[in-house]
Amino acid sequence: MKVAITEWQGRVAPVFDVAGTVLIFETKSGEMLETAALPTLDPRSKLVFLTEQGIHVLICGAITRRMREYAEMLGIRINPFVSGEIEEVWSAWRDGTLDEACYSMPGCRHCRRRKGQCK
Repeated sequence: MKVAITEWQGRVAPVFDVAGTVLIFETKSGEMLETAALPTLDPRSKLVFLTEQGIHVLICGAITRRMREYAEMLGIRINPFVSGEIEEVWSAWRDGTLDEACYSMPGCRHCRRRKGQCK
């Protein structure tokens, strides 16, 4: 399975809709496969590109509800409102600990993520 993490200066990009780069990982090997530039036309084109790359999971910062729903329609599972260094976030996702407060974006520290919204 392939997982994409939006990237900006070694960290999870804070906003998916304007993110320019993703790092693509393979879960079987645990290795990073590539760094890919995202299309800049609009957020929908970014999601179509990820689908074409065979991405199953997207880990990102903030994402609009419309884009999250579109991603899910395309078959991409979203882990939104994530913050942190890429390597730490990747390890946390693999370990099943990505929902810990230390990986939540500021303002979401003490809440649980549920369907992409703070509750």
